[in-house]
Amino acid sequence: MRYRVFSREDDTPYKLFYWLALYICAVDSRPSIVHLSCYSTPTPTVIQPHYNHFGVLLISRKGMNPTVKKSPLQVAMIGVGHRGYKTHFRIILENPRAWTVVACCDTNEKTRQAFSQKHPHINVYKDLDDLLKNNKQRLDFAIVCVPHQYHLECCQALAQRGVPILKEKPVAESLAEYQQLQQLPVKIGITFQKRFEPRYLAIRDLISQVGQVASFTATLTANITELDATWRATSDEDLGCHMLDMIVSLFGRPTSITAQNTKGIKVDQEYGGDDVSNIIMNFGEAAKRNIGHVHLSRVAHRNEERLIITGTRGTFALEGKDVRLRDSNGNETFHFHDTSEKKYVVNSMLQQFSAWVTGAKSDFLASLANLEDTVMVMEATRRAYNNPNATETVTTPENSAGSYAQASLANAHHVWPLLSPESEAAVVRQMHSSLSIYNRSDIYEVFEEKWLKMHGLKHALVCSSGTIAILHMFEALDLRPGDEVLCPVYTFFATASPLMQYGAVPIFCDSLEDGNIDPDEILKRATSKTKAVIVTHMWGLPCRMRQIVDNARKVDIKVLEDCSHAHGAIVDGRIVGSWGDMAAWSLQAKKNVMGGQAGVLATNSTDYYSRAILHGHFNKRAKQEVPQDHPLRKFWLTGLGLNMRAHPLAIALANQQLDLLPVHDQYRQRYASYIAKGLATIPFLKMPVVNNNSNDKHAWYAFVMQFDSSKAPEGLTRDEFVRELVDVHGLQEVDIPRSTGLLNELPLFTHSHEAVPRFGNKRWGKIQPTTEFPNALQFYQCAIKLPVWATESDKPIVEHYVKTFLAVSREMTQRALRRKNPGPGSIDERIQARL
Repeated sequence: MRYRVFSREDDTPYKLFYWLALYICAVDSRPSIVHLSCYSTPTPTVIQPHYNHFGVLLISRKGMNPTVKKSPLQVAMIGVGHRGYKTHFRIILENPRAWTVVACCDTNEKTRQAFSQKHPHINVYKDLDDLLKNNKQRLDFAIVCVPHQYHLECCQALAQRGVPILKEKPVAESLAEYQQLQQLPVKIGITFQKRFEPRYLAIRDLISQVGQVASFTATLTANITELDATWRATSDEDLGCHMLDMIVSLFGRPTSITAQNTKGIKVDQEYGGDDVSNIIMNFGEAAKRNIGHVHLSRVAHRNEERLIITGTRGTFALEGKDVRLRDSNGNETFHFHDTSEKKYVVNSMLQQFSAWVTGAKSDFLASLANLEDTVMVMEATRRAYNNPNATETVTTPENSAGSYAQASLANAHHVWPLLSPESEAAVVRQMHSSLSIYNRSDIYEVFEEKWLKMHGLKHALVCSSGTIAILHMFEALDLRPGDEVLCPVYTFFATASPLMQYGAVPIFCDSLEDGNIDPDEILKRATSKTKAVIVTHMWGLPCRMRQIVDNARKVDIKVLEDCSHAHGAIVDGRIVGSWGDMAAWSLQAKKNVMGGQAGVLATNSTDYYSRAILHGHFNKRAKQEVPQDHPLRKFWLTGLGLNMRAHPLAIALANQQLDLLPVHDQYRQRYASYIAKGLATIPFLKMPVVNNNSNDKHAWYAFVMQFDSSKAPEGLTRDEFVRELVDVHGLQEVDIPRSTGLLNELPLFTHSHEAVPRFGNKRWGKIQPTTEFPNALQFYQCAIKLPVWATESDKPIVEHYVKTFLAVSREMTQRALRRKNPGPGSIDERIQARL
């Protein structure tokens, strides 16, 4: 079919003609020719469209030869739920000459079954690991359509196999995640479809017609009745990311942002994210004259999409599918109605992504590199939401990096905590919000709610330290002088030291070979005076909680968990901290989730929670949280006379760090596995292991291995081996953990009556000799500790440490053999020759 396009104005720019030609070629899949002309120029310009193998439109005034036919690209679908199947898979299925799906995976069994019934010729796998392990066909790229929290993990796995990736939004959940994605050695694109819609392409190409942009107003609203209907209910996804990305693509990065948002409007539903947002953007040096307003809502009374751009020479208006350009007098000079369907837009996006990954095109509109400004705007908007009275500056990642320490082989080999611009921004936001919080609100409530969801518990209470969290647990038990609490003998002293405040006696228990408390010790050492057992998940390794709980119930005592080393650890498929009657965590600066100095108590018991509140969180929080019928409710105003509240700045920092725990944990798991696999070849080193790899997860607060002297070269000791690694080969992070040792002989516990004389001048209990704790002593005397790294950039350091361990072990083994069997030319031989 032939088309002829006329303009009433002689000065209509050729670019406008050219864009119309592009659009005609889009709506008519194969127009033969397009004529562009105006009244005063009767000779038309002829544009002949052609398409390459990937369906990408190729246009020139003189025409172009079609490309050579090639076989379709082979695609893997990672997730075939609603978005993956209906948006991407169907488009691919309708275009067999361009693409073919050769494999897909989904963790939902029903989804897999439904897919297999419809498409029995396509291999379906239970998860990405299964796909990558068993798929034998070449993958030209993969489309990732899984919940946001799994994006990075999936991209990393695909990148290891060299598979390019087109993934769903958002670009990243944080700036740190974006930077990690950038480091992956494959091409990655994001499904920002609006960048490929003809109506927005028209504005992008013709925006210069309005002159210098002075302001814009963008609106994107919807009425979503069931916000809690899918997995997105638990996500804080910004549903306005499409519009914000389009604003950035049209106008670039703003210099500053002010924003406010509203959440939870549908009170009968439980979901995450923003319901209504208003964002003000300032641009460039003329910030006061060049401003933009974005209004986003998913609880509006109607669906609306609108963008009004005002410039010095006119106005652009996008209203729904219509795009109009008016001059400064209000006269309409251009009108375009976009009739393209969503499948055309997705098809266009897939075509252009395919051309990019195969090298037919040098760039992709929605590549990671092209979305840096979008990420920075999203980050600044999130910060602005938390500080609505301030204006947030939008900076580049390079400018944001500042002087924050990073680990390297040339400097510190391990850096923790990992502070960033987001850490600083979180603290500054809290400074502008509140520096004293008297009830359960503000950042206390935000963090505690996350903690409760993470652990599946009813109550959480932030406090000033992990030690105070343990003290809260003992207070809640109403301990009295002479009461006994079973404690691991191998732990940090703060697990037991708060007992001194009650005159209660710690009864120490031996360890298993892995360093954690032996569950059988509960049955062996419990007496009529025993009120509870407290366990420590040492170094992040979860204790045998099922046996511990069962044995504790047999002797009718409570179970307390000290999880200070074990944020996110799992045993028997259940997260630590949720097994006992109460649990405590430290948020000290070296912990996997840290706030500098803070702690958390959590429990399902309203009674214990109430007692902990009254212990150190008086007045408004006690009045708010302690039930009216609680026997200690009358003390709500004063509590018990103590103040043990957490500092809001510490919790703001911990809240930011908690969001990074999944990312950091992925690296910890990967590096710990790499270290264990590499060092397992050294016969005199015993690696840490979890009891059941399929149901248990180590938190890897530290990697603590055991030196086995019975298998070591003759004469080699643990201390000598460590000195060689540290002093000779410079592995500065290799450590013998002496500060965490056996507690039974510490003066605080052998002479408690002298340290805390108010309970009398007699010894509180019998001193337990170290001979009672052979396993704990063995573990302590043989322990060698490494940190566990948590970022992509740490990989060379981890590899260097493993390589050096192996080299030193070989060297020291050979040295011992030479001492035992001196060869020709040895010192012994030379001495004999001289004699």
